[in-house]
Amino acid sequence: MDEKKFLTVMAVLDSQAQQKLGEIQSDIIEHVGEGTQTMGIPFHITLGSYATDELHAVIELIKKAAENIKPFDIRFLGQDSFGDKVLFLKPEKCSELLKLRSCFENDYANGYEWVPHATLFCGEEKQVQSARELVCTLDLPHNATVVGIELGEFFPPKKVIRIDFTN
Repeated sequence: MDEKKFLTVMAVLDSQAQQKLGEIQSDIIEHVGEGTQTMGIPFHITLGSYATDELHAVIELIKKAAENIKPFDIRFLGQDSFGDKVLFLKPEKCSELLKLRSCFENDYANGYEWVPHATLFCGEEKQVQSARELVCTLDLPHNATVVGIELGEFFPPKKVIRIDFTN
């Protein structure tokens, strides 16, 4: 991917999932070394990406979507990877996640087909293989709750806005 700046809309996971995934990521880093994943952002499922000049329109999209969405549960189906560089948890494509994604079907940053995922680790092939082996021995979360939407600007990462869903 080009290192240009872009905006990313993220479905943010609940605090228990944040803690558990953070522990898993720390274990991976401890055992295989630092990776290239973006640190300091919440664990999430990317919903779409946009050019930075669309900032105000994207914020309005987020506000509109958040009005009609309540927190919802997702189930993780296990781990998977993008090639040999990215290790992630794969969530089930439940109707609520698909409905939320439909509000943000734009893939400016890389143009790839949307694959819902929660990134655990990015790195070199040997690191990712070692991370996969380690993750197989860990107690992975089976469920999480999507509690809100966050808009971030990348690179460097910067939080723009977060809206939590209401019950």
